[in-house]
Amino acid sequence: MSKAAVLGAGSWGTAFAKVLADAGTDVTLWARRTEIADAVVSRHENPDYLPGIALPPTLSATDDHEEALAGA
Repeated sequence: MSKAAVLGAGSWGTAFAKVLADAGTDVTLWARRTEIADAVVSRHENPDYLPGIALPPTLSATDDHEEALAGA
């Protein structure tokens, strides 16, 4: 499986990360705000920018840019 990093967890970044994950890519989304990264990981949702949209389990998130880029 390929791995990608998406830098920015706003509506566009989250939507792009979801498209990649739905296509079979292992995606790490970098979020500037810790609470957004935590919501993506724990609830599989970005409540501030894409509320009500379920995110796939192959999409993870972090607020650490080095962690997000590792292996991508």
